[in-house]
Amino acid sequence: MAQFYHQNQFNYIAKQTTDVTSGSIEKAQQNIYNFFLEIINRYDSEVILNQFNQLFIRYEEIDNVNAYYALGEIIFHNRENDFKYALLRCCYILNNNWAINGNISACQKLVDLFLADSIGVPTQIYKLKKLRQWLQNFVQSEDYSTLRSLSGRAGIRKVYHNWSERFSSYLLISEYADTRKPLEQRQYAANLSRKIKKQFKFDLAMYTARIDSNLGVNPQRPNPTNLGDGVLLLIKRVLNKQGNDNYRKAARSFFERAASMSFAEFKDSLLTYLGIPQDDLEISEVFRLTIVQKLKEFQDHRDEESMTLSLLYVTCNRILQYLLLSEIRNPSEFLRLSLEYDNFLNPVILLLRIVLILPHVRFYLESYIAELIRFYSAYEETECQAFINFLDVLNVTLAIFDEDTGYSLIKMKNIENDLADINLDNYRVFSQLKRFTSIDRQLVNQEETTKTLNF
Repeated sequence: MAQFYHQNQFNYIAKQTTDVTSGSIEKAQQNIYNFFLEIINRYDSEVILNQFNQLFIRYEEIDNVNAYYALGEIIFHNRENDFKYALLRCCYILNNNWAINGNISACQKLVDLFLADSIGVPTQIYKLKKLRQWLQNFVQSEDYSTLRSLSGRAGIRKVYHNWSERFSSYLLISEYADTRKPLEQRQYAANLSRKIKKQFKFDLAMYTARIDSNLGVNPQRPNPTNLGDGVLLLIKRVLNKQGNDNYRKAARSFFERAASMSFAEFKDSLLTYLGIPQDDLEISEVFRLTIVQKLKEFQDHRDEESMTLSLLYVTCNRILQYLLLSEIRNPSEFLRLSLEYDNFLNPVILLLRIVLILPHVRFYLESYIAELIRFYSAYEETECQAFINFLDVLNVTLAIFDEDTGYSLIKMKNIENDLADINLDNYRVFSQLKRFTSIDRQLVNQEETTKTLNF
C-alpha cells in the first residue's frame, strides 16, 4: 500500500497539474471520475477504498493532485448537489466493477466508510467543515439508503416495509429509468434487477417441480411467492386459458397484421385482440371509460395514418398506463375494482398480452408497477394484501412467459372424454430453459423487427 502512496508517477497522472480553478464544475467532476476509472482495474479493492476514504472522507491530498484539487474546487464554490452527484457516481463506478467480479464485501466496505466518526467531529477548517456537513446530509438522504440497499446492506436510517422489499426488482427498474441519476447507478440497478428476476424464475421452477411431484424433490426449496401451494394452480390456470404457445402466436400474428392497418383500425383491433371489443354491452362502465374510450381518443388526429413501429410502441405503453394508473398517478379505477373483487388473473393477462406484442414495453409496465408499490408502501401489509397478491400473480405470469423460459401443461391421466376434462389435477407442469428461435429474436430485437415488417 505504501508503494501506492509513494510511487513517483502514475501513467495516468497528467505531467503537470491542471488548473481546475479556472475550469467548469463539470471538468472538476470529470477529473475525479477519471482518477477512479483509472485505478479500478489496476489496484486491489483495499487500496482503492483507502484512496476513496482519503479523498472524500478525510479530505487529504492524494497522489492524483487533479482529483484532490477538483474536489476542493467544488467545495470552494459551495456546490453541494454537484458534490453529491460526483460522490454517488464514483461509488457506483466502483460498485459496478466489484459486483461484476463478485467482490460484494468491497461494496459493503465502501458504504460503511460514510459511518466514520470523523464526519461528525467539529473543525474550523473551512473546506473540511463544509465537506463534513455535506457528508452528514448525504448519510441522512434517500440516495445513501439506496446505495446501502444496492450494496447488500439495509439502510440504517430508513424504515423499510418488509412486504415491498420482496418486489425490489420493480423499484430497481424505476431507479434505472430516472435519468437524473448517474449512469453507473442506473446500470447497477438494472443489472441487479435482472439478477433478482432470474433468481425468482429459478426458485419458482424448482418450487413448482417439488410440489407437483410425488417424489418430494428438494423439500427445502422455498416458495418465492406469498401464494402458498396455490401457485401451482395459478400456473395451471394461466397455461390452461390458451396455452403458452397460443398466447405467443396470437401476439405474433397481431403484430404482423398491424403493419397493414391504419391507426384507427389498429386501436379497434387491439381491443379485439385483448378480448374487450368496444361494442360489448357486458363491459363495465368503468372499463369503458378508463380503457375503451381513452384508447379511442388517444391521438385521434392520427387515425388515418398508417401504423408505424413508434405508434405501436407508444400505444402499448399508453394502454398499460390506462390499466394501472389514474391521471394523478394513483391506482386506476379499473385496478382498484379488480383488487376489491380479488380479480387478479384477468388484469394480469391483459398486461401480459400487451407485453407479448412488443416485449420492449415491459420496461414501462415495470416502471408503472414501481409507482404503485411506492403508493401502497405507505400502508401496512394487512391493508394492501390484495395488491400484494396481484403482484405475486403478475410475477408468476411474467416468469411463465419470459423469453428464456418455457412452461408446458401436460396431461398425465387418460380421460375418455378429453373435451370434458377440466380437472387441473390431471395435469403436470413442466418448465425448461429455451433458446431463442429466429422469430422470437425478431420480437425481442426492435431493429430486426423494424426491418422484417417494414414498419
